[in-house]
Amino acid sequence: MEEKKKNKQKKKDWMKGIFLIILLFVIAGIVLIIYGKVQGIKKQEEVVVTNVYDSIEKYGYEINDNVTDYYKQEFAKLKDMTEEEEIAKQVAKLFVIDLYSINYKINKYEVTSTQYFYSDKRDMHRSKVLDTIYKLVHDNSYDDRKQELPEVSNVEVKKVEKSTFEIENEDKKDKNKNKRESYVVLLKIEYVKDLGYDDEAEVTLIKDGDNNISVVKLRTK
Repeated sequence: MEEKKKNKQKKKDWMKGIFLIILLFVIAGIVLIIYGKVQGIKKQEEVVVTNVYDSIEKYGYEINDNVTDYYKQEFAKLKDMTEEEEIAKQVAKLFVIDLYSINYKINKYEVTSTQYFYSDKRDMHRSKVLDTIYKLVHDNSYDDRKQELPEVSNVEVKKVEKSTFEIENEDKKDKNKNKRESYVVLLKIEYVKDLGYDDEAEVTLIKDGDNNISVVKLRTK
């Protein structure tokens, strides 16, 4: 009789043990689910978002609020310029500042320097940048990038010359018709920290439509 009571008690204790183990697994599962949802919400909240900071409507240019202060200052200068050569020099500077200031870019696909490029060659410029300068840029959607990237601190115009540039995609039979007046601007580029990026660039610009003077060629050493 005593033996039966002991066996019965053992069975009860064993069942309690099984129940507790199952309960612990259920609680652990609920905790993990809640933790996962909280982390997901947290990540969504931390996604880097940018907004348009400034724009120049007549040229179709705009910059976001995450660009550098130096870029913002140089962008604002273009608004009051009226002389064609001065505009060409400033567009060349803005193009280089945007292209080589990579530290604030959210990801490698943020090739915003494309807006300064000649309209018929923008896709070509974007593809080239993605395959070269921006190829190894890490994503920073959650503001957690550890990669060291360049920031342009100053661009100086060293020389500007008037020349001609031949557009390939127009009338191939008449080379004279394809020739456009151009500005060739030689620039010296300085960075917050020297990471081995180009410190000199030769930028060629031509008229692009009624208002714009756009970059059509970039040459670096």
